[in-house]
Amino acid sequence: MSQGDPADGAVERFKQAWEVLLFWLLVAAFCVAVILTLAGRLRVYAGDVGGSGLFLLSAIVQSLAAVLGIAFTLTLIGIQLAAQSYTHRIIRLHTRSTLFVFTFGMFLLGMIYAALVLTWYHRTGSTEQHPWMDLAIIGFVFAVLQLVPFAVRTIRLLAPGNIAYALLARLSAAALTRSDVSAIHDRVGPVFDMARKAIIQRDERTLELLLQQVQTRVTTLLRARGLDATGRTMLVSVVGPELRDLGWLASDRLAIGAVTMTVDALRGLVCEAGASNELRPFADKLYSYIKDIWRESEVRFCDKAYEARLAELKQSMAACQHRISDVVGGGRA
Repeated sequence: MSQGDPADGAVERFKQAWEVLLFWLLVAAFCVAVILTLAGRLRVYAGDVGGSGLFLLSAIVQSLAAVLGIAFTLTLIGIQLAAQSYTHRIIRLHTRSTLFVFTFGMFLLGMIYAALVLTWYHRTGSTEQHPWMDLAIIGFVFAVLQLVPFAVRTIRLLAPGNIAYALLARLSAAALTRSDVSAIHDRVGPVFDMARKAIIQRDERTLELLLQQVQTRVTTLLRARGLDATGRTMLVSVVGPELRDLGWLASDRLAIGAVTMTVDALRGLVCEAGASNELRPFADKLYSYIKDIWRESEVRFCDKAYEARLAELKQSMAACQHRISDVVGGGRA
């Protein structure tokens, strides 16, 4: 998992995706349109001709109701299926996201507003002094336009690497300092549960994406200035055993590729921590988990049928030890 790993670029695109910019541009445009309409400077409806206003309002209410029902039902079904494959936390990620809440609110409020205007249409009419029809049309147009960034963001957030990024983003320096072990496990546990499923299903690509996100987030936190020794101890005491358990599970499943990926992730963290004198104790602790994985692997892959693969793993471990020795020094490897 080098710095040029494609997963890095994928998550960076997720963080700075165009649909987020489009979403905020639409929000700003909607606010400007409403202000101009209320000020009498923007007109989008010429007036009621042959009862066209009633027909238009009825069509707006029916269209918004139909799109709201179909779009969000399909979205929730897709999220539920993804939750069964990955983690139930993905439901919370979607339903609490700004795009989901705002888009749902736009449709719901637009439908209610159009229905109210339809009910009181004969009392209000649609004139320059009463631009209620204009507001109904503007709400309908922007509600439909919001489906574009909403749909794209939903699809992006169904990718395992992006799910892991969103979940691990909740793990902050402040949380590590103030929270207990169980609270931290609640934040990072879903990501490692996904990794366990990937090992069991022999989905090495998903496992690679998840481990890359774990390594990136832990590295970022180790570098954070706001993280004190207590927070670093908490971080290592939670993440280290989880990675070791992944290595043991991969050994039990005779998945050498998964073992190698897990060791590589730990090696990256050891090298990151070992490069700083302040973090050397944490590097030693993380390196002990690599040794635990190796001892388990030697037992599991002792059969002659796995002799060639075990040799490959030994080479990987030797390279790991050499790399750690270069960075950490002191003959630790």
